[in-house]
Amino acid sequence: MAKRSARAAPLPAKWRRLAEERCAEQGARLTPARLAVYAEMLTSGRPLSAYELIALLEGRQERKIAPLTVYRHLDFLMRTGLVHRLESAQTYLACDHPDHAHESQFLLCSSCGHVDEVESNGLEALLAQIAGERGFRPDNAVVEVKGLCGACAVDEQDRGASPPA
Repeated sequence: MAKRSARAAPLPAKWRRLAEERCAEQGARLTPARLAVYAEMLTSGRPLSAYELIALLEGRQERKIAPLTVYRHLDFLMRTGLVHRLESAQTYLACDHPDHAHESQFLLCSSCGHVDEVESNGLEALLAQIAGERGFRPDNAVVEVKGLCGACAVDEQDRGASPPA
């Protein structure tokens, strides 16, 4: 029986090149299955749980995919800096700027679910300083700020300013 190839979501050449470069820098191999997971993450444009990702991949590839397989691909993509895990939501998000290694901070909208990935060297330095003062050696620093995005804040303000119906 012939093995079916992994059909992936469309992936712009720029993002594929960046992914291949990140993997090559680390001596890692970007397999078609890993690329399919990364392409689906980029195409979605929003954080996805592993099971949402599995459903999207199964729909596109028309076959069952084991959760463990997807978790392994996600772990690989996180190690190479192509995907981030949002700890509080237990979801995954494609990195906005995978061209360099960085610690990211996230602004999560509690109304619409939009996530902004931001990069603040000042905040990174402050966290490193605080940890160093206490003799603490962090493995990973995840900063997630929940609140309202600009659009939802304006909507909420508009609703509050409107007379009751």
